[in-house]
Amino acid sequence: MEWQPQRTAFCDSHNVSQPHLPLMDIAHWDAVLQRKEIRNYALHQERAYVGPGYFYMPVSDEPDEGRLAELLDLASAADWLLVPSLLRSQRLPDSRVIAVPFMQAAYFRSSGRVDSTLRATVGDRQYKAIRKLTAKAEAACETQIHRLSELADGDRALHAFAVLQALNVAKYGHSRNLYTADVLRMLARSSEGTKYYLKLDYEKSTNAPVNGSLSYADDERGVFTMLVQGLDRDRIPRGLNLYITDYYQLYQFADRLGFENICLGRGAIESKVRVGANHIVDLDNWLIPVNTRQRQAMHDYAISG
Repeated sequence: MEWQPQRTAFCDSHNVSQPHLPLMDIAHWDAVLQRKEIRNYALHQERAYVGPGYFYMPVSDEPDEGRLAELLDLASAADWLLVPSLLRSQRLPDSRVIAVPFMQAAYFRSSGRVDSTLRATVGDRQYKAIRKLTAKAEAACETQIHRLSELADGDRALHAFAVLQALNVAKYGHSRNLYTADVLRMLARSSEGTKYYLKLDYEKSTNAPVNGSLSYADDERGVFTMLVQGLDRDRIPRGLNLYITDYYQLYQFADRLGFENICLGRGAIESKVRVGANHIVDLDNWLIPVNTRQRQAMHDYAISG
């Protein structure tokens, strides 16, 4: 994966010229802080240089020793190097690494059989409910799926998704909107634009966009990742659950593209289990001291639960 577009997206969404900023100003670090009792605010005001994948992918690649050395050079003016959202490992490659617990991520692994796997995972009753809800949604809404690169010139679909995503940010009180219209246009024009897929559902009687989601198809790693979803709940017809049906429709779409491993993103694990998650992983953020004098304080924070 070529990380420059996501680096640019991170910098744009955080209003910085490079991924070097106070820990507590990082949207995903702040999201964890909001759930904890913090006694040492000075620790979280220290500055971190953020490495790939800049929280834009639910799970990032673990850097090898050579890449870690390169990142430490880039972080030479920071207090910390932050390598985000890595699979929890029993072995850390560097004794300086402090693994700070982050979130969990969920996967739906279909083995090439979406419906039989989903039925086995959620049970016959829930599977039938998902299929029934999907049929109702498809009767009431028209669904369109675009490569993001097709929308680089400011297509209506890109604008519609940006509005829906902003509603999602407001609903959940996120400190940053990582997918503004400007960021989406930048990603659409980037070398990664062909790998992003934008799905929109339009209510048929009004042609109003009521649901949108953004996904990333990684052929190299064999993972189709569902990144974000936005809903206009005030416009969704009564009796529809587009949150659920979006998952099922994207399972089918990913299957048509040849993907058997679908990442459902971080957090909301119980909800994702109800829509088919059958593999859950723990994630850590790696913090490596550069200029900090608070290494022990970070270690204490990492084990504080």
